Amino acid sequence: MTDARLEDTALAALISSKICHDLAGQIGAINNGLELLEEENDEDTRFYALELIQNSAKAAWAQLDFNRLAFGVSSSLGALVPVQHIEQVARRYLENGKRRLHWQANVSEIEKEHARLLMALLGVSINALPAGGDYYVGLSASKTKAGRSRFKLIILCRGRAARVPEGVAEVFAGDTTRTIDNRIVIAYYATRLATEASLKLSALKEGEDILFTLEPR
Repeated sequence: MTDARLEDTALAALISSKICHDLAGQIGAINNGLELLEEENDEDTRFYALELIQNSAKAAWAQLDFNRLAFGVSSSLGALVPVQHIEQVARRYLENGKRRLHWQANVSEIEKEHARLLMALLGVSINALPAGGDYYVGLSASKTKAGRSRFKLIILCRGRAARVPEGVAEVFAGDTTRTIDNRIVIAYYATRLATEASLKLSALKEGEDILFTLEPR
């Protein structure tokens, strides 16, 4: 762990560690499936192994797509990112048997820095529903008279045991005494991105739901 005011190198190291941690389980499951295929002749076992490999490969690919959009600087997408592409990446990353994504947007493309923020905040919000549930994403973007882009994002999390992930609200509020570790490094990363984009983040409990917002300062 390190101090809350992270140097860029420390932030990069923590994010890299989290990426490796998130992918380790999926890569390990693929390896286990391959070992089963090599060692077993039973048809049912081999079918299970193939299913394990397929599901784990899909999950790893979804995680890589998320990481590329949330942390990458790929020039292939250009300065503006299609919202449809962002939704597809978000859906593959988040949805499984216990999580569902509901999506609404009023634009067809957004700036790359806003796409990174959206994915980072989604990565934070996934921990708000440990038992699964519904994620309602709404985003809007418009231009000011000066030609600046105004971006607003909300993520409403609804489900059993909904909670604001530990430390996230404090990091969003700029608490410099909070120690940053792998559990909240994405929240810290999102806060840094938001500050650079003149946006502010918040996370709060509204009734039984959890609401994450990103809006102009």
